[in-house]
Amino acid sequence: MQYTCMVHALCVCSHDATPIAAVLIGLWRLPAASAQAPKEVEGLVVEAGPGPKVKSTYPGASVPAGTVILKIVFDQPMTPDAWAYGRSAGADFPDCLADPRLLSDQRTYVLLCTVSANHAYAIAINPAPRFVSAQGRSAQPYVLKFSTNDVVTRGLHDALLQAGLDDTDDPIMTWRDPGQGVSQTEPPP
Repeated sequence: MQYTCMVHALCVCSHDATPIAAVLIGLWRLPAASAQAPKEVEGLVVEAGPGPKVKSTYPGASVPAGTVILKIVFDQPMTPDAWAYGRSAGADFPDCLADPRLLSDQRTYVLLCTVSANHAYAIAINPAPRFVSAQGRSAQPYVLKFSTNDVVTRGLHDALLQAGLDDTDDPIMTWRDPGQGVSQTEPPP
């Protein structure tokens, strides 16, 4: 007998194909041709519910050039070591650190970037599903778009204040490989 996943999931199965663990979301059903009821698996708890959505972002429509902190707020607590961002069609990609930082509220990621004056930018958030909630649900993809004006922000402290943050929300300091234009955690096993 074979079980299928109703939602994208990484599944671990026993020898008789009974699901015994789900790393991400796992909702199980039998193939349509089978009339047999699903087996219960003792000790497996799968929380149902929607995946995380982007609740708010910074920057907005137009921001000063120079140092900018991208801020992405999700509607659910997130996992700090599961994320992905990359290029989006139709706009420039800023020079950013390799790794965003999840703040203490467990919902807000920040990423330090530099941007040029009078440019349009777009960043694909979760182009390869890596942003994952604390319950293991993958976030929906999102595109953050903004433009810059000719005012320049030079300091990190000023960039933090513009993003509605303070000095304790300092982003991590690892630069990405400038030629790749994508940064993400390793794929799930």
